[in-house]
Amino acid sequence: MVDPQLKKDIVRNLHLAIDSELLDRNDEAYQFYVESLSMVADALRQDGTVGNLSSKDKWNLVKFAQESIARVSILLNKKGEPPPHEARDEQRASAPTESVTDECDLRERLFNSNGAADKAQEMLMCRYRRRLSIATSALEKQNLELELARQLVENEAINRNKLMQSSAWAMQAAHSKFQIEEKLRSGCLKESDFQKQHLYALSLQFNQGNGWLLQLGHDLALYPNNERIARELLDNVLTDNSHPVKATLNNMQRKVDSLISAVIAKPEVDGQIVSSKIESISKVVKQDLNVIQDVLKALFEPLATEKNASITSEVVHHVYFSQLKSNFIALFRLALADVESKLSWRLQRNAEEFCFLPDHVLQEAKTKLHYLTTLHNPYGMLDCTVHVVKLLASSKFDQDNPTSMGADDLLPRLCQVLVSSGLPELCLEAAFMETFMPAEKALGEEGYALTTLQSAVAHLTSESEPLTTSHSL
Repeated sequence: MVDPQLKKDIVRNLHLAIDSELLDRNDEAYQFYVESLSMVADALRQDGTVGNLSSKDKWNLVKFAQESIARVSILLNKKGEPPPHEARDEQRASAPTESVTDECDLRERLFNSNGAADKAQEMLMCRYRRRLSIATSALEKQNLELELARQLVENEAINRNKLMQSSAWAMQAAHSKFQIEEKLRSGCLKESDFQKQHLYALSLQFNQGNGWLLQLGHDLALYPNNERIARELLDNVLTDNSHPVKATLNNMQRKVDSLISAVIAKPEVDGQIVSSKIESISKVVKQDLNVIQDVLKALFEPLATEKNASITSEVVHHVYFSQLKSNFIALFRLALADVESKLSWRLQRNAEEFCFLPDHVLQEAKTKLHYLTTLHNPYGMLDCTVHVVKLLASSKFDQDNPTSMGADDLLPRLCQVLVSSGLPELCLEAAFMETFMPAEKALGEEGYALTTLQSAVAHLTSESEPLTTSHSL
């Protein structure tokens, strides 16, 4: 029979080790595991000379020692001390430079992967509490406590092993999805490729445990042209802060916000310097948008079709700029201070008339421009600009084909609307749209409408003669 005090010490050290590991105090956990192993060795050594342990006691102690050694091995790996006989292949990098520990910590911060394990542990505790309540002796209770402690360590090791296997599977799938090996051989591997691989692997694991997302993904695979399903899927991913994609997007927003704040904090900086800062920040933004969209289309392949890719881009832009648009406008105000000042002075005069416009057309166009300044998504802002241009068209054909309208007719009408609107900040809104206009929109009616708006702003801020037109609506 094992000494009762020794059993208590073993169980106490085990509890302390588990608590320390849960609190990320790995060094303390390591010491407690080692001390417990030493006590087990003493008990078995004592039994070798006295022979006072039952077969069940011996096996409980041996199993406990096995699981404790497994935990000690994991802690050593966390500390960056792998077994000396395991060689590392430094030539084949298939993941970002973060360590395995960093990836596990990020995964645990992004989402809770232990929901099922928590339920199983709760059931285990209930079962042992019931057995403890009917135990008839102190010795039986101590044996139950030792058995429970061993079972908890064993379950923790199993769960961690499953997590590591899942991580390896997801990372390999991401490695293949983004063709990391091929790009490495061809020398065209970029940092963003590693970022996509890492985010895809985390998201793949998260999606496997989310039944609703899996169902939406299956629905979209069956009905790839159903816009409602595509938008519902994207909304579920991009509004859930626990999803790795949304968590990463939040980090991107904070990063860009800090870059903008650093420039705004120095208002004495020259406009040209601010313009160069805007250009560098816009490159960061476009890379972020590209990473998020590519990962979403890799996770849910039907989103890669032309129609769904456009929907994905629109939704991602909407979420991304929701927290950043006002800061960008403040940044453009620093770069375009002279332009906004000239436009404000020109609008305050409000005496010149470029052409006659019916009141209902003028009012609707002004309302649309005011509405444009409240939007943060470049897609919606461009749609408003197109609507205004079509509203000023003089014929049904021009309304249906705004790019066919001549500047000689359209520009005076748009100038008249701008003068009546009293919105000098439209020059900043136009600069924002130009900077973040999706590439596929540049050659369409959105690009034409934006160019026309910028031309009207340029004319109003120049010293050229007023525009006139012989045509009116």
